[in-house]
This record gives sequence, C-alpha cells and structure tokens, in this order.
Amino acid sequence: MTIALTESNFDREVKQCSVPVLVSFHPGGNSRTDSVDNFSERLNGALKCCTINAATQPRLTRKYKVRSLPTILLFNRGRVTDTIVGVTRTEQLMQILQ
Repeated sequence: MTIALTESNFDREVKQCSVPVLVSFHPGGNSRTDSVDNFSERLNGALKCCTINAATQPRLTRKYKVRSLPTILLFNRGRVTDTIVGVTRTEQLMQILQ
C-alpha cells in the first residue's frame, strides 16, 4: 500500500520510520505512476512507499528542492540517501535498491 503524504503526516511517516522510505513526488491528477504501487507490493514491508502530490504540497516540494516531476527520494533514518529524477519503471527501481 502506498501512503499519500502531506505536511501533517510527513514527519511521522518518513522521518520517524524505522525502515527505508521511498517518496515519489508527482504532478497531481491521475499522473501518479503505477510503478510506486507495484513496487510497494513487491517489497513486502522492507521499504515503505509514499507519494506526494507536488501541486497540493508545494512546501514539501520546495523543501526537498524537487524541480522536475516525477522525482523519487529515498530516505533512510529521516535523511535523503538517493534521488531519482524522471519516469522510472519498477525493474529499474529494484536494480537501484539492490
């Protein structure tokens, strides 16, 4: 299951999480890629997957300096450990994380 992030739940869901977190910034509407949902299902809890609608969460988008969509940030212990810009397929994400 993918969690939709907002300013109100970001710290709880990302910064205080005990497992690594993948956060996908998307432009809103129906443009969220299926990759994040598919990826979440394949990992069985080893990684939490979340999305941020950049149109409705501009402060988070600016805070993490997201300038192109989609962008994926990988967090570990509350810190960004990797950034992936552009459309990424599930297979590509699996290779990056291994």
